[in-house]
Amino acid sequence: MHPLTTDLRALRRGRAVHTTPLPPRLGPALRALCAVTDADDDVSARTKVIARLTELADQLPDDLRLCFTAAFALTERTRQPFYSDRLVWAGTELRRESRTIRRRVDESITTVIQLARARQSWHTEQLHAVVSLAGAPEVLESRRVVADTDLTEITLGWSTSGVEDLAITVVHGGTLVDLARKSRNRVAATLRLPTTLRAGQPHSIAVRLRPNPMHPLYVCTPHTPCATFTLRVIFPPTATPPHALLLDGVPPSEVEDDIAPHLPLSIDAAGHLTTTFTNLTPHLSYGIRW
Repeated sequence: MHPLTTDLRALRRGRAVHTTPLPPRLGPALRALCAVTDADDDVSARTKVIARLTELADQLPDDLRLCFTAAFALTERTRQPFYSDRLVWAGTELRRESRTIRRRVDESITTVIQLARARQSWHTEQLHAVVSLAGAPEVLESRRVVADTDLTEITLGWSTSGVEDLAITVVHGGTLVDLARKSRNRVAATLRLPTTLRAGQPHSIAVRLRPNPMHPLYVCTPHTPCATFTLRVIFPPTATPPHALLLDGVPPSEVEDDIAPHLPLSIDAAGHLTTTFTNLTPHLSYGIRW
């Protein structure tokens, strides 16, 4: 099941977008879709979610749009406090029984997710990351991206939870034109490409990161499709941990969860650990903890 399906099905219960407080009800995939950050209060988050879901709903056929709008209480006419009441309203409007309306709500959610994914402007074909802990912590990310539409800029983002400062240098593939803190725990860098990237055209980008301090983990949580992610961590010879923990497609909330089970990984005699992930699911986390 797509992570956005899970998030939308959870949101449609009760008062849906009019739940108070709203941010705790928003899963990571839905937050990313609606650009909701930790800095957004209840009003701001609700405004973003209603605007984004309404924009997508407007692209649906009339019957699916009505069912989707009712399911998430996006208009004044659909602000009934219970999901079942909104389904009754939609059934009355369309003159259809409840079972049919429920099917059309599910169909509308599937179509909205397809529309949202079709709007991605690029995706990652390959991502290689080398994390060096032998001296001052440093990360070298090399990625091969493919344009889904014509592009002149690409924006990359990193979580900075537990990191006071994140120095970012573009090694090749673009020019850094904007670096902004999007929330308390997230930084985004916009790179202007050397030439316009046409739809279907690949392009390579390398970025060096110097996190201070280095949190004892490294994960990739893609917001666009990622085909392959290879991670190598180089530990200092005198401070190599006995093992690391594999994070293979886990919800971001479980990355640092000590209760959630994670497979232990061996570190070789040189203090190196390499692992590869394929066909990463957007909005889930892949990497290791040590």
